[in-house]
Amino acid sequence: MKIYKIEVTDELSELIFRAAFAAGKSEEKFIADILSRFVFEPHIMESKDVAEGYAACGALNLEIANL
Repeated sequence: MKIYKIEVTDELSELIFRAAFAAGKSEEKFIADILSRFVFEPHIMESKDVAEGYAACGALNLEIANL
């Protein structure tokens, strides 16, 4: 296991504390989970996929916008 030392602003520290508390985790575990998800499960959409999504949902989006 590796230990990293990071510095965050007081504002970010408070947000991390609150989110970790709400999730029932320690701040360290919460941060480790975030990093793990970001590194191992990134959600990256290629521009081609985004374009296809807009084309597929364009008519529906227009219909909803005109309600």
